[in-house]
Parts: sequence; structure tokens; C-alpha cells
Amino acid sequence: MPVRPPLHALHIFCVVVREGGFRQAAQALHLTPGAISRQVQALEEHLKQVLFERASSNAATLTAAGKQLHENAAGKMAHLIQVLEPGGRPARRHSILVDTSVTLAMHWLIPQLPDFRQRYPHITVDVRTADGDINPAAPVDVFLRREEAELRGLPSHCFMRERSILVSSQAFASALRPHPTANMRWLARAARIGMRSRPDLWPGWCQAHGMKAGALAPTIEFDNTVLAIQAAIQGLGMLVVPEAFVAAILASGALLRIAPASVETGSYSYAVGRRRASPRVEAFTQWLAERANAS
Repeated sequence: MPVRPPLHALHIFCVVVREGGFRQAAQALHLTPGAISRQVQALEEHLKQVLFERASSNAATLTAAGKQLHENAAGKMAHLIQVLEPGGRPARRHSILVDTSVTLAMHWLIPQLPDFRQRYPHITVDVRTADGDINPAAPVDVFLRREEAELRGLPSHCFMRERSILVSSQAFASALRPHPTANMRWLARAARIGMRSRPDLWPGWCQAHGMKAGALAPTIEFDNTVLAIQAAIQGLGMLVVPEAFVAAILASGALLRIAPASVETGSYSYAVGRRRASPRVEAFTQWLAERANAS
């Protein structure tokens, strides 16, 4: 008789990865850490593969085999559990509340949501925007923030690395004399757009190109990313901006990528709200990481 696959152990494996550790998974599932560990060991024995590094008793560091399994199984497992919720009605609609910044919502999350709706038509994503520290006690399913500290101690997971690029309008770039070259010092003669919400971007660009952090200060500043992008589209100057926020604008031709290089300028993390873990939240967070990797 063929051995039945340990589907319960596979679900627990996915929760350990999502929560970031055996202890956190035990809390989320209301089990003991020992029970979590035994299920993972049963899965490893079934697959004849080691899924987690054992450097720490609570570590959730995946081996190569663990990463492969998670990529192949997590989204499917989340959908299967959703289908098997009480009532067994996959057409039943559910909603999750996502709390994020205006910029991330406008320029990245909302453009990605049609893909989520196509994959999970029974889950509605409600988006609310706020900046700064979260309220961990708020009835929010998933928080998204650029600064991990703003997640106020909730277990967090990085889902997207931020890389920034130099852009301007086509008309502004064409008017530059001399034309842009690999030597970034020509920027000292160009108008430079800055944003008060991201004072780190121009200094980071300078340092990445071998200059002092303050070598190229903005010559004109706006309060936020949304206004700075619009200023660049209108030809007011050069802008260092996260690439993910202007991908569609670049494709439309309203902005032009001036230099081929990009610089790493941060990352984005998510945290599941307290006692908000559910199959639909797991489906969303798994999708979140997949879309970030794709973009």
C-alpha cells in the first residue's frame, strides 16, 4: 500500500516559514513547539530531505530543499485550506484588510492586485493607507512598511528589496549638455528633484558612485514620492526613485531611465496582525512575495 503524503505536516512546514520560526508557528497554531518540530521531522523523513538548518532550535532558515518545497507548495496549500474551510464553499467571498503607505499602495500594490483577484477571486483585498508606526492592536490582517521598526515588534518578513534608479523626462534629458555619461559628476550641473519623505535617496546614489553623500543635494524638493514623480514627468529635473514605483511610467515613455545602474536603497516587510492568521492571509502573503520577486 502506498504511503499517504503527510499533508498536515506540509501545512505546518508552511506556517513555520511564514511565521519565521518554530516557536512563532506554535503560537499561531496553538500547539507546543515540540509538536511543531515532530511534524516537520515527519515531513523530512517522508521526503528524505533536510528542510531547515539546525543552527538554532527556533531557526526557520531553509535549506535549498526547503526553499524549493516552499516555492512549490505554499500557495497551493493556502488555496487548498481556503477551499476546505467550514462549509466547503470555494465561491464564498472573504476579505482581508491591508494597511500600507500611500506610495506603496499607489505605485506598487494596487497595480499588482488584478493578478491576486484573478488567482483568488473569492478573496477581497481592502487597502487602507497610513504612514509611520503601526498600531499592533488594530484589527488589520497584514501591515506593509518600508521601515521594519514601524512594525512595532510584530514578527516581520522582508518581501521586496528596493532598488532605485535615476530618471527624468525625455525632454529634460535631451536638453542636457553634455549628454549623461557613466561619470555621475555631470549631475552637479543639472536640476535635481528630492523628496522630504526620502532624504536618503540622493546621498545613497552619491555613495554608490564613489562620491561624498552630500555631493549632489536636491535643487528642488517636494513632500513625497507622488509629487516628486509628477515633477520629473513635467521636466523639472532628475530624480532618484525606487524602480518599482515607476515601472509602468517608464514603459509608457513618460519617464526615461537615464543611467543603467541601480542602487539598493532599502526593503519592504510585512507583518500579520495579532491573531489574524488565516488561510486567506497566508495566500495573500505568499502571493505578495511571489509578485515582488517577479517585479
